[in-house]
Amino acid sequence: MRIITVSKTLNGSLIAQLASLYNTLKQLKQDESVNFDLCDIKWACPLLILPLSAYIQSTGSTMTADKCEINGYLSNVDFPDGIDSVSEFQKIIQSRKSYIPISVLRREAGENREKLESMFAAMIFNVLDKALPNAKNAIYYPIGELVGNIFEHSKQNTGYIFGQTYPRKDYLDICIVDRGRGLQKAYQEEKKLIISDEESIKEVMKGNSVKPNKERGYGVRTSRNVVCDGLGGQFILISGSAALISVKNRNQLVNLNGFYWPGVIIAYRIPKPHKPLDITPFLE
Repeated sequence: MRIITVSKTLNGSLIAQLASLYNTLKQLKQDESVNFDLCDIKWACPLLILPLSAYIQSTGSTMTADKCEINGYLSNVDFPDGIDSVSEFQKIIQSRKSYIPISVLRREAGENREKLESMFAAMIFNVLDKALPNAKNAIYYPIGELVGNIFEHSKQNTGYIFGQTYPRKDYLDICIVDRGRGLQKAYQEEKKLIISDEESIKEVMKGNSVKPNKERGYGVRTSRNVVCDGLGGQFILISGSAALISVKNRNQLVNLNGFYWPGVIIAYRIPKPHKPLDITPFLE
């Protein structure tokens, strides 16, 4: 089994985490089983950690972190296996109140999956600030929409979600991942559109649904609007060999040469809201 060294992150920014993920995964052959060495990493955000977790679980890969600086953190968030039951989640958040575990959501789990998703969102909101009930929808909305997309469009039975709050920096990061068919293949299979990964991201951000019997699909676009325009955050969408990076009012499409993710990765960062928020103007 080949050893793949996870690329160092230059800083804690989402773009730096994306660069580390790109430099790491472009070393791989498709679905290759490898051993990831994380010992060069000193700072790990959900955008880096969650896709690695999903890759390890779906390919039978392994990881080495025993003597690494971030080993304690990885253990506290249940990397790489995550948790997939409500009872397990409850035990963890009671014993490790400042850490949110990697959550594995399974289609067949039904009601249990929905409870796990709700508990994840509730914990994030509680950690942010219990005194801001008017911000609740702004926190919950993107999670519900983006997790729903996994089971609606990816043709995959498993999704992954992970978040981390940074009290000293006053922001939180959330990442949602699937290893399904991806946007390009979804448009091809459902609407007979032969388009590139970049073009498929453009279609999503126009609100064009991948479902053949549905003209509009606003979930991802509206979630981006809530995160960036409503909350002043940052948003990254990766599918196949392309990525959309939204920071403030700038949207940039990037071609990830030599990189391929067979599904969708969505990561976003939002600053801690300090006043009541109304997301209605950003909904479609």
